[in-house]
Amino acid sequence: MSLLTVENVTHGFGARQILEDASFRLLKGEHIGLIGANGEGKSTFLNIITGKIMPDSGNITWSRHVTVGYLDQHSVLKKGMTIREVLRTAFNHMYELEAEMLKIYQDMVLPENGAKMDEMMEDAGEIQQILEYSGFYQLDAKIEEVAGGLGLRDIGLDKDVSDLSGGQRTKVLLVKLLLENPSILILDEPTNHLDMKTKDILKQALLDFDGTLILVSHDRDFLDGLVSKVYEFGNKQVKEHLSGIYEFLEKKKMDSLRELER
Repeated sequence: MSLLTVENVTHGFGARQILEDASFRLLKGEHIGLIGANGEGKSTFLNIITGKIMPDSGNITWSRHVTVGYLDQHSVLKKGMTIREVLRTAFNHMYELEAEMLKIYQDMVLPENGAKMDEMMEDAGEIQQILEYSGFYQLDAKIEEVAGGLGLRDIGLDKDVSDLSGGQRTKVLLVKLLLENPSILILDEPTNHLDMKTKDILKQALLDFDGTLILVSHDRDFLDGLVSKVYEFGNKQVKEHLSGIYEFLEKKKMDSLRELER
Protein backbone atom coordinates (compact mmCIF):
# COMPACT_ATOMS: atom_id res chain seq x y z
CA MET A 1 0.00 0.00 0.00
CA SER A 2 1.42 3.35 -1.07
CA LEU A 3 1.26 6.02 1.65
CA LEU A 4 3.02 8.72 -0.36
CA THR A 5 3.52 9.17 -4.08
CA VAL A 6 5.73 11.93 -5.45
CA GLU A 7 5.59 12.39 -9.21
CA ASN A 8 7.87 14.49 -11.39
CA VAL A 9 8.68 17.12 -8.78
CA THR A 10 10.86 20.02 -9.88
CA HIS A 11 12.04 22.78 -7.56
CA GLY A 12 14.76 25.39 -7.42
CA PHE A 13 15.87 28.53 -5.62
CA GLY A 14 16.48 31.38 -8.00
CA ALA A 15 18.63 30.17 -10.87
CA ARG A 16 19.75 27.05 -8.97
CA GLN A 17 17.77 23.89 -9.66
CA ILE A 18 17.62 21.52 -6.65
CA LEU A 19 15.27 18.80 -7.91
CA GLU A 20 14.30 18.06 -11.47
CA ASP A 21 11.53 15.64 -12.46
CA ALA A 22 12.08 13.65 -9.22
CA SER A 23 9.76 10.78 -8.28
CA PHE A 24 9.42 8.82 -5.05
CA ARG A 25 7.10 6.21 -3.55
CA LEU A 26 6.68 5.31 0.12
CA LEU A 27 5.05 2.02 1.07
CA LYS A 28 3.40 1.14 4.36
CA GLY A 29 5.87 -0.20 6.93
CA GLU A 30 9.02 0.80 5.03
CA HIS A 31 12.07 2.18 6.81
CA ILE A 32 13.99 4.19 4.24
CA GLY A 33 17.08 6.38 4.31
CA LEU A 34 17.64 9.54 2.28
CA ILE A 35 21.30 9.85 1.31
CA GLY A 36 23.27 12.58 -0.42
CA ALA A 37 25.74 15.41 0.06
CA ASN A 38 24.65 18.64 1.72
CA GLY A 39 22.76 20.88 -0.69
CA GLU A 40 21.57 18.03 -2.91
CA GLY A 41 17.91 18.45 -1.98
CA LYS A 42 17.15 16.14 0.95
CA SER A 43 15.81 18.81 3.32
CA THR A 44 14.08 20.60 0.44
CA PHE A 45 12.38 17.32 -0.46
CA LEU A 46 11.18 16.85 3.15
CA ASN A 47 9.85 20.40 3.22
CA ILE A 48 7.96 19.74 0.00
CA ILE A 49 6.30 16.50 1.09
CA THR A 50 5.34 17.99 4.47
CA GLY A 51 3.80 21.04 2.81
CA LYS A 52 6.25 23.62 4.15
CA ILE A 53 7.11 24.72 0.63
CA MET A 54 5.36 24.23 -2.70
CA PRO A 55 7.31 22.68 -5.57
CA ASP A 56 7.65 24.53 -8.85
CA SER A 57 5.91 21.59 -10.53
CA GLY A 58 4.90 18.00 -9.88
CA ASN A 59 2.38 16.13 -7.73
CA ILE A 60 2.49 14.97 -4.09
CA THR A 61 -0.24 12.55 -3.04
CA TRP A 62 -0.66 11.29 0.54
CA SER A 63 -2.87 8.37 1.44
CA ARG A 64 -5.92 9.33 3.48
CA HIS A 65 -5.92 9.02 7.27
CA VAL A 66 -2.13 8.92 7.71
CA THR A 67 -0.61 10.83 10.61
CA VAL A 68 2.86 12.31 10.19
CA GLY A 69 5.43 13.21 12.85
CA TYR A 70 8.25 15.41 11.56
CA LEU A 71 11.50 16.36 13.28
CA ASP A 72 13.66 18.71 11.24
CA GLN A 73 16.99 20.36 12.00
CA HIS A 74 15.28 23.63 12.94
CA SER A 75 12.57 22.35 15.29
CA VAL A 76 12.20 24.59 18.33
CA LEU A 77 10.64 24.41 21.79
CA LYS A 78 8.49 27.12 23.35
CA LYS A 79 10.31 29.07 26.03
CA GLY A 80 8.76 28.87 29.48
CA MET A 81 7.39 25.34 29.15
CA THR A 82 8.71 22.45 31.19
CA ILE A 83 9.79 19.17 29.60
CA ARG A 84 6.68 17.50 31.05
CA GLU A 85 4.39 20.17 29.59
CA VAL A 86 5.94 19.75 26.13
CA LEU A 87 5.54 15.97 26.28
CA ARG A 88 1.91 16.30 27.34
CA THR A 89 1.20 18.22 24.13
CA ALA A 90 1.60 14.88 22.33
CA PHE A 91 -1.84 14.09 23.76
CA ASN A 92 -3.55 17.44 23.22
CA HIS A 93 -6.47 15.75 21.46
CA MET A 94 -7.17 13.69 24.60
CA TYR A 95 -6.95 16.70 26.91
CA GLU A 96 -9.41 18.52 24.62
CA LEU A 97 -11.82 15.58 24.90
CA GLU A 98 -11.49 15.65 28.69
CA ALA A 99 -12.26 19.38 28.72
CA GLU A 100 -15.32 18.76 26.57
CA MET A 101 -16.52 16.04 28.96
CA LEU A 102 -16.00 18.21 32.04
CA LYS A 103 -17.91 21.06 30.35
CA ILE A 104 -20.84 18.72 29.76
CA TYR A 105 -20.88 17.74 33.42
CA GLN A 106 -20.80 21.41 34.43
CA ASP A 107 -23.68 22.23 32.09
CA MET A 108 -25.83 19.43 33.49
CA VAL A 109 -26.61 21.49 36.59
CA LEU A 110 -28.12 24.34 34.55
CA PRO A 111 -31.93 24.34 34.74
CA GLU A 112 -32.36 24.97 31.01
CA ASN A 113 -30.58 21.70 30.19
CA GLY A 114 -32.98 19.46 32.11
CA ALA A 115 -34.71 18.21 28.97
CA LYS A 116 -31.36 17.29 27.41
CA MET A 117 -30.02 15.40 30.42
CA ASP A 118 -30.15 11.93 28.82
CA GLU A 119 -28.40 13.16 25.68
CA MET A 120 -25.71 14.92 27.69
CA MET A 121 -25.15 11.85 29.88
CA GLU A 122 -24.74 9.73 26.76
CA ASP A 123 -22.22 12.18 25.22
CA ALA A 124 -20.18 12.37 28.42
CA GLY A 125 -20.21 8.59 28.80
CA GLU A 126 -19.01 8.11 25.22
CA ILE A 127 -16.09 10.49 25.77
CA GLN A 128 -15.28 8.73 29.06
CA GLN A 129 -15.08 5.39 27.23
CA ILE A 130 -12.79 6.85 24.55
CA LEU A 131 -10.46 8.26 27.17
CA GLU A 132 -10.35 5.02 29.15
CA TYR A 133 -9.76 2.92 26.01
CA SER A 134 -6.95 5.26 24.91
CA GLY A 135 -5.17 5.00 28.26
CA PHE A 136 -5.73 8.66 29.11
CA TYR A 137 -5.64 8.09 32.85
CA GLN A 138 -2.23 6.43 32.60
CA LEU A 139 -0.64 9.14 30.43
CA ASP A 140 1.69 10.48 33.10
CA ALA A 141 3.05 6.98 33.70
CA LYS A 142 3.54 6.52 29.94
CA ILE A 143 5.32 9.86 29.69
CA GLU A 144 7.62 8.89 32.56
CA GLU A 145 8.40 5.54 30.92
CA VAL A 146 9.21 6.84 27.43
CA ALA A 147 11.05 9.90 28.77
CA GLY A 148 13.14 7.65 30.99
CA GLY A 149 14.18 5.59 27.97
CA LEU A 150 15.94 8.56 26.39
CA GLY A 151 17.29 9.91 29.68
CA LEU A 152 14.92 12.82 30.24
CA ARG A 153 14.04 11.74 33.77
CA ASP A 154 17.69 12.22 34.67
CA ILE A 155 17.45 15.83 33.50
CA GLY A 156 14.19 16.42 35.38
CA LEU A 157 10.79 16.64 33.69
CA ASP A 158 9.99 19.91 35.47
CA LYS A 159 13.01 21.69 33.99
CA ASP A 160 12.35 24.66 31.70
CA VAL A 161 13.13 23.73 28.09
CA SER A 162 14.89 27.07 27.57
CA ASP A 163 17.61 25.83 29.94
CA LEU A 164 18.38 22.71 27.90
CA SER A 165 21.39 21.99 25.70
CA GLY A 166 21.03 21.21 22.01
CA GLY A 167 21.19 17.47 22.62
CA GLN A 168 18.64 17.67 25.44
CA ARG A 169 16.22 19.65 23.26
CA THR A 170 16.55 17.01 20.55
CA LYS A 171 15.71 14.31 23.10
CA VAL A 172 12.56 16.17 24.16
CA LEU A 173 11.38 16.52 20.56
CA LEU A 174 12.11 12.87 19.81
CA VAL A 175 10.25 11.65 22.90
CA LYS A 176 7.27 13.84 21.99
CA LEU A 177 7.15 12.26 18.52
CA LEU A 178 7.44 8.74 19.93
CA LEU A 179 4.58 9.47 22.33
CA GLU A 180 2.43 10.75 19.46
CA ASN A 181 3.05 7.42 17.69
CA PRO A 182 2.22 8.67 14.18
CA SER A 183 1.80 6.26 11.28
CA ILE A 184 4.78 7.95 9.55
CA LEU A 185 7.89 9.33 11.24
CA ILE A 186 10.11 11.77 9.31
CA LEU A 187 13.43 12.49 11.01
CA ASP A 188 16.03 14.89 9.61
CA GLU A 189 19.45 14.30 11.24
CA PRO A 190 17.97 13.10 14.57
CA THR A 191 21.36 12.06 15.99
CA ASN A 192 22.83 15.59 15.93
CA HIS A 193 24.06 16.48 19.45
CA LEU A 194 23.23 13.00 20.81
CA ASP A 195 25.77 10.90 22.71
CA MET A 196 26.46 7.29 21.75
CA LYS A 197 24.25 5.80 24.47
CA THR A 198 21.27 7.92 23.43
CA LYS A 199 21.85 7.07 19.76
CA ASP A 200 21.70 3.37 20.62
CA ILE A 201 18.49 3.83 22.62
CA LEU A 202 16.90 5.86 19.83
CA LYS A 203 17.93 3.30 17.22
CA GLN A 204 16.30 0.51 19.21
CA ALA A 205 13.13 2.60 19.61
CA LEU A 206 13.00 3.11 15.85
CA LEU A 207 13.65 -0.59 15.21
CA ASP A 208 10.64 -1.30 17.43
CA PHE A 209 8.51 1.35 15.68
CA ASP A 210 5.69 -0.38 13.80
CA GLY A 211 5.00 2.51 11.46
CA THR A 212 6.74 3.89 8.40
CA LEU A 213 10.03 5.77 8.70
CA ILE A 214 11.80 8.34 6.50
CA LEU A 215 15.24 9.09 7.87
CA VAL A 216 17.93 11.57 6.83
CA SER A 217 21.28 10.97 8.52
CA HIS A 218 24.99 11.14 7.76
CA ASP A 219 25.58 8.60 10.55
CA ARG A 220 26.13 5.36 8.64
CA ASP A 221 26.33 3.18 11.75
CA PHE A 222 23.00 4.58 12.91
CA LEU A 223 21.39 3.79 9.55
CA ASP A 224 22.88 0.28 9.42
CA GLY A 225 20.17 -2.29 10.06
CA LEU A 226 17.57 0.43 10.49
CA VAL A 227 16.74 1.13 6.83
CA SER A 228 16.11 -1.44 4.12
CA LYS A 229 15.85 0.96 1.19
CA VAL A 230 17.97 3.96 0.22
CA TYR A 231 17.00 6.95 -1.89
CA GLU A 232 20.08 8.72 -3.23
CA PHE A 233 19.93 12.48 -3.88
CA GLY A 234 22.37 13.94 -6.40
CA ASN A 235 22.52 15.81 -9.71
CA LYS A 236 18.92 17.00 -9.12
CA GLN A 237 17.69 13.39 -9.23
CA VAL A 238 16.38 10.86 -6.70
CA LYS A 239 17.48 7.24 -7.29
CA GLU A 240 16.02 4.23 -5.50
CA HIS A 241 18.30 1.46 -4.16
CA LEU A 242 16.78 -1.69 -2.69
CA SER A 243 19.43 -2.28 -0.05
CA GLY A 244 20.69 -1.26 3.37
CA ILE A 245 23.20 1.54 3.81
CA TYR A 246 26.43 -0.47 3.67
CA GLU A 247 25.26 -2.55 0.69
CA PHE A 248 24.47 0.72 -1.05
CA LEU A 249 27.87 2.21 -0.24
CA GLU A 250 29.68 -0.94 -1.38
CA LYS A 251 27.81 -0.87 -4.68
CA LYS A 252 28.70 2.80 -5.14
CA LYS A 253 32.36 1.96 -4.50
CA MET A 254 32.34 -0.87 -7.03
CA ASP A 255 30.59 1.30 -9.63
CA SER A 256 33.27 3.98 -9.17
CA LEU A 257 36.06 1.42 -9.62
CA ARG A 258 34.47 0.16 -12.82
CA GLU A 259 34.26 3.71 -14.12
CA LEU A 260 38.00 4.22 -13.45
CA GLU A 261 38.85 0.99 -15.28
CA ARG A 262 37.12 2.09 -18.47
